[in-house]
Amino acid sequence: MDFKNIFIVGSMGSGKTSIGKILAKNNHLSFLDTDHEIIRSSGYSIPDIFEKFGEEYFRELETEQLKEMCGMKDHVVSTGGGIILQKQNIELIKDLGIIIFLDISINSQIDRVKNRKNRPLINDNNLKDNLLSLKKTRDPVYKKISNYIIDVSEKEIGQIVTEIQEII
Repeated sequence: MDFKNIFIVGSMGSGKTSIGKILAKNNHLSFLDTDHEIIRSSGYSIPDIFEKFGEEYFRELETEQLKEMCGMKDHVVSTGGGIILQKQNIELIKDLGIIIFLDISINSQIDRVKNRKNRPLINDNNLKDNLLSLKKTRDPVYKKISNYIIDVSEKEIGQIVTEIQEII
């Protein structure tokens, strides 16, 4: 490996955590999920953080989590979908490793997230509109900052992991 870590970015439902865990295991790397680390260290679920403290506070926790990773290597890191909203976070991720964007079509994304209740930024009544709005804002950033882009729509996890292993 010519890089320190692998960061996986993308929209909710793109498979960042599932793919990251398998990729780490297959390559004898450690796995870390920034959202899970925030939950562990804060003692609150992500919806609770959003409700009690607001999105801005959650974004600060993401930045703190990334700062704690400085000097870390040999990890696959699954990030929260909005971690790229802070310029400082983008700089930290770029310094810490390579970035792989898991791109997903809106229809595949809807199929994957429609029954999940732990998504504070989406409303079930307007699911497609909410997801399209997030996609419109975030996808250009993901594409701009990523070293590699993998389309995960309509693909099995094993196929996606194989694709990533071939490029790294």
